[in-house]
Amino acid sequence: MTPIADAPATPTTTPPRLERMRSTYREDHQNPINHFLHVGVGWPIMAVAVILAPFRPWWALGLFCLSYAIMWTGHFVFERNLPTIFRHPTTPFVMAWTVTGQLLAGLGRLVGIKPRRA
Repeated sequence: MTPIADAPATPTTTPPRLERMRSTYREDHQNPINHFLHVGVGWPIMAVAVILAPFRPWWALGLFCLSYAIMWTGHFVFERNLPTIFRHPTTPFVMAWTVTGQLLAGLGRLVGIKPRRA
């Protein structure tokens, strides 16, 4: 009996759909300046917006818009492509949650929290 090609070998194997999203995301973010505008500028501003939202909602909204404007500028000016959110609206959110989950899992391993098994 041969294994199915798409079946995960281990519980930590990335699902094919998520791997396709990751591949598309990487294709759309190849320019180092655009990458910096996302990771070094846009996402930190977005993090500040999330923190400020309960206290200063108008400031948070402004920072949210500024964050996206900076990231979209990276696409239009440096990548010369449309931002992923215009073509596949769910991909950026799925990727953000995936990265957040990976960061939290890494932080948990760093402080010694063992993941629960299903």
